[in-house]
Amino acid sequence: MEKIKKLPLWKSILFFALPSTYFFIMTRFFTPFLNQSLKLHPSLSWYVTGIFVFVPLFIMANLLVKHENGRLDFKTLLQRLRFKKLTWEDIKWTLGATLLSFIAMGIIWGISNFLTFHFSVSALQTTPGFMSSQPLEGMERLYLLVWMLMFFFNIVGEQMLWHGYILPRQELTHGKWAWFVNACCWLLFHLCFGIDLIILLLPLLFIIPFTIQRTKNTTTGLIVHAIVNGPMAVLIALGFIK
Repeated sequence: MEKIKKLPLWKSILFFALPSTYFFIMTRFFTPFLNQSLKLHPSLSWYVTGIFVFVPLFIMANLLVKHENGRLDFKTLLQRLRFKKLTWEDIKWTLGATLLSFIAMGIIWGISNFLTFHFSVSALQTTPGFMSSQPLEGMERLYLLVWMLMFFFNIVGEQMLWHGYILPRQELTHGKWAWFVNACCWLLFHLCFGIDLIILLLPLLFIIPFTIQRTKNTTTGLIVHAIVNGPMAVLIALGFIK
């Protein structure tokens, strides 16, 4: 395997900025097109958009590893992207990161509700403007099959590219603060969701890179990402969270 090269800050920003811009354009133009012109359910429009956004991340991670190593096989991919079996220490970090993420996000949600109830401050909206809070009903719940495909590429694609490929290179440049640089860049990718959802997701955006850098195992972040994002997305789709 080729030696991993340092990633300058400007390249880190570029790596995140280009997909972030694409993501923003897709949610502002492609998703509304699916909603308004093709009359798809808003949730289905988002799931389809997500597939078009996250599959390229998955592909890009594979191509970058191939370019870096001159070959692409499963063993090389796992080794380069630091997908490893969990040690007992990894399991403890994964459980702790998951619990801390839920607690921190719950505190943010609680503060938002407190401010809304006592000071009439607008509550945090978990549904971005390009989506709809309209829940799935009846046979529409079959759309969750499309969500499962999107969810796979969302979690795996992001972890492969942002934290499997980019973070190790950032560690060579920024040392112990690489996780922080990575988190700030990862926040950029979420700008299309709006400030409300970003505020709610802030703990997750920083805890995951920190956990991965601490364990040197991308699998830890992938599990945390999946556990936190998955149930929340389903609860929103079914109308339990608005």
